[in-house]
Amino acid sequence: MRRCKAEVERTRQRLLDAAEQVFSDRGYAVARLEDIADVAGLTRGSIYWHYDGKPELLEAVIDRAWFPWDQLPAEQTEAQPLPGIPQMASVLGQGIQQTLTEPHLRRSASILLQGHELRHVSERVQARLQGMQKRIRRYVALVIEQAGAGRLAFGERDARARAVGVFMFGALSEALLLGLPGEQYPIGREVERFILALLLPGMEGG
Repeated sequence: MRRCKAEVERTRQRLLDAAEQVFSDRGYAVARLEDIADVAGLTRGSIYWHYDGKPELLEAVIDRAWFPWDQLPAEQTEAQPLPGIPQMASVLGQGIQQTLTEPHLRRSASILLQGHELRHVSERVQARLQGMQKRIRRYVALVIEQAGAGRLAFGERDARARAVGVFMFGALSEALLLGLPGEQYPIGREVERFILALLLPGMEGG
């Protein structure tokens, strides 16, 4: 029984690896289950043994992706103190660079950012994307609030937090669209510079 369960899990991972590759390379809309089965070295029937169809396979691919910003604190607690703005800029810059550089995260991000294709496919996937965007904005807003000690109005704080999130996802989308290699394209440093220029003018670094 233990061997059977292990074999089932290996098959599921092969399917998810193949689906991740096909959805990323070809786009969800045109990807076929036959393509995924071919890449996995399995049959189409094996896909239906594990998943109801392409939408459920998509959700499983996105569910297993763990991005750096998924672990950002959404609330301020004594056990997990917030960083200052320079440290926050570094954390977000490193996270975006890691996403672009690691193949698994890069492919998962490429799939998730196909918003125009996925909007009517899966509410769960849409909620995941929106949740990540909200988490980043909330994190940035908390750090700004802590650093500003009440000097910024609520609306201005949230506007700056939103600008950071928009720039991050825009820079990542551009890098993925142009196929820019993460090892050579310093997207993380660009994100860090933008945050510092927006929140701490004159400290954007070299």
